[in-house]
Amino acid sequence: MGNNPTTNESNPEVLESYFKKYPGVPKETILKQHLLSLGHWFSDAALQAADGALVKSYRLFSYDLVPMSEFKRGEHRRVPEHFVILNGPYGMRPVAIQTSLSPYSPYLIDVVDGRLVMTTEGRVLAEVRFPKTPDYYAKSLPDGTPYHEIVAFGAFITIFRNCQYWGAREECKFCDINENARQMKLSRDFTLAAPVKSVEDVVRVCDEVASDARKYGVSAPGFVLSGGSITKTLHGKSEVDFYEEYIRAIKGSSAKPRITFEVNARPREEVARYKAAGADNIHFNMEVWDKRLFEWINPGKAERVGWDNWVRWMCDAVEVFGPGNVQPSFVSGVEMARPHGFQSVDEAVKSTSGCFEYLMSRGILPRPQQWRREPSTALCKEAEQPPVPLDYYILLTRNWYECYQKYRSQLPQFGKRKAGLLAERNLLGPVHGAYGDYVMLSENLFPDDIEEQINRRSVPFENLEGGSSVS
Repeated sequence: MGNNPTTNESNPEVLESYFKKYPGVPKETILKQHLLSLGHWFSDAALQAADGALVKSYRLFSYDLVPMSEFKRGEHRRVPEHFVILNGPYGMRPVAIQTSLSPYSPYLIDVVDGRLVMTTEGRVLAEVRFPKTPDYYAKSLPDGTPYHEIVAFGAFITIFRNCQYWGAREECKFCDINENARQMKLSRDFTLAAPVKSVEDVVRVCDEVASDARKYGVSAPGFVLSGGSITKTLHGKSEVDFYEEYIRAIKGSSAKPRITFEVNARPREEVARYKAAGADNIHFNMEVWDKRLFEWINPGKAERVGWDNWVRWMCDAVEVFGPGNVQPSFVSGVEMARPHGFQSVDEAVKSTSGCFEYLMSRGILPRPQQWRREPSTALCKEAEQPPVPLDYYILLTRNWYECYQKYRSQLPQFGKRKAGLLAERNLLGPVHGAYGDYVMLSENLFPDDIEEQINRRSVPFENLEGGSSVS
């Protein structure tokens, strides 16, 4: 089945029509949401400009709208993990965007008049910055595994590279974690020495990341621990026994980091073990709120945990971790997936907005991360999945912000973090959705020297060779 947008879904006039339709919504979030929805592509000159940039890790999912087999220029080992758009004819303030490749997208990162820019139909929309590669990326373990396959972009650790929700009866229908691992192996461009990273290797690389941070005098790293679900045992251990060991070891390392842990919703007694081991935040990633869609899209989670338990255990976790420290993600847009999703934008927005109210009022921060329509997922194999209407993303994020304003006293505060190894990861909103940017932009929570900080940690973005010219 296809999921490719047509080129007439975006041009400067269409984009500006959304800016006019939603005058109270930051332009930056509208463009970011369209870039995540339709993907984007890189010209030859832009790929050349990415030399030395933080390369995309494919750490968990692909986040691409086409399979790796369609890349003819080695894009998967050349494009950046994410990028920043700013300035340009609309005077955009900076937002960071996760790279989601599609050669069918109307959005092209290119070099125009010697500057790295975002374009559509040949018109410049904004300037672009690619982050520099941290020093630790140049190091490898004795077996040849690069450090960055252990810890991606100084923060993300995929401990178990696969997921035991196998096959059509259990795999989440939006997820390509297992298929992504397969295509990485077929490409022969990634080490992937073993699906499970050893405790010793993880701690070793965490210490190196912390050393880099100290060397540059930036904020100490925090780590996100993630991995596939363990439905039975892994290396003879249950899910809680397996992951608890890693949390305890990383917390006890020289980095002494803040730890965010992503895992299935679990009963209070197991959650308390994660907290005691050293986890500071916990993400019970629910993916979709509507009960009927939860059972369709997350068959394994629905069968083994269930909607009612998932919601109850999220609320219980607040009593263990405290208000604001339970932060489940939702794959925003899957509410409208064919054939069983909502048929209208209004229905989909109403459902998930109800989720925001329910969770935020209970001290839980829902994180809407945009659906990328990866082609190897069950959703895209079973039905044609056209782009989710941009109105849905705009309205949903606006509702998220209005709800956040009501309950913000018991939720995480934005704009409080200091720059780390990658300035944009700490100083801007999350790369995979626009909810954090909405807060930052609406309330002008950037440091005064935000552009200078981003430029300092970016590869060259001006006086570049190649590309085109605009008279």
